[in-house]
Amino acid sequence: MDPISYLNPIEREICNRADYHHIPVAGNIELLPLCNMSCKMCFARMSREEMEKHAPMKTWKEWLEIAEQFSAAGTLFLLLTGGEPFMYPGIEQLYRELRRLGLIISFNSNGTLIDEGIADFLAKDPPRRINITLYGASDETYASLCGNPRGFTQVMRGVELLRERGISVKFNCSLTPYNIHDLDAIYEAAVRLDIPIEVGYYMFPPVRDNNRQNAQYRLAAEDAARARFRYEQLKYGNQFADMVKFSLESYRNYSQTRKYEKGYSCRSGNSVFWINYDGLMSACSFTTDCQVDVFRAGFENAWEQIHRFVETSGMSPACHMCKMKVLCGTCAAAAIAETGEVGGTPDYYCKLTGTYIALLEEYERKMKSEAE
Repeated sequence: MDPISYLNPIEREICNRADYHHIPVAGNIELLPLCNMSCKMCFARMSREEMEKHAPMKTWKEWLEIAEQFSAAGTLFLLLTGGEPFMYPGIEQLYRELRRLGLIISFNSNGTLIDEGIADFLAKDPPRRINITLYGASDETYASLCGNPRGFTQVMRGVELLRERGISVKFNCSLTPYNIHDLDAIYEAAVRLDIPIEVGYYMFPPVRDNNRQNAQYRLAAEDAARARFRYEQLKYGNQFADMVKFSLESYRNYSQTRKYEKGYSCRSGNSVFWINYDGLMSACSFTTDCQVDVFRAGFENAWEQIHRFVETSGMSPACHMCKMKVLCGTCAAAAIAETGEVGGTPDYYCKLTGTYIALLEEYERKMKSEAE
């Protein structure tokens, strides 16, 4: 999860400096694992019975106590997620208090529960952004993937209510075998509504015991590569050929000149943290190699333990030297989720990126042939 993917240049520079000084400038809180939908591939969702057996939800006052600690440690940006965060008891009280601390807040939501009451509440002190995951472009797709036969209609209504009140919205899309056929329509819906969209073609395998079987619902690596290729065709439009040329030149000309060093290659554990609904804090939602109970340890101590672990962790030397890395999105979390260790080489990502490069090269040959 990236709570700061939308930053302007000044804010991004703040986060770059936070990386350098190991300040926890951004965080994610999973408020609850409950959701009103039952998406086949979800890694987080629990039934209420599973949740109570594992750990009950924290109260909004308990979360506020932790928020006061990470705010004092330098946190500016906070993403509230779930499950479905608008199902969380006390969400309005918590939100008001978090804003009182000066935190810049975004939400991850499926968007189906956003009614006039929620929209009116948010409009009183608007969040930075509501990130809505768009799982399809029809109610039929929502029924098949999410078990909600009115999901698309509900999301469109929620978006309408938010935009009427001037609340910023962004779409995220996670592609699976159950909605890949909707990719073009999903993208076109975002364009029609003038809402930015980020399409996720790579899906982490679930790392939680109760949902590990859900890995079967992600795309095969080769299909994910084709989805990436198609998404970029849609995204870049008339500039797609230039993007292909630049990408292939970057790949072919790449030569590793930097010495291998330990540490994660992203912001996780360097300036960003994640806290599960049960209070386990880690570098991100998929890094299970170091987790600390933030309610027992206190935020400052938990952050120190996590950062120290991250900076001494060795990622894959093979990935460090690989030419495909310039076009590959693998990270510490992917290595852990795919192989069980941060130093592992995720074969799925290798297949995905290799297939993607082959598609770029096929496109290049086609363009050259047509030009002759």
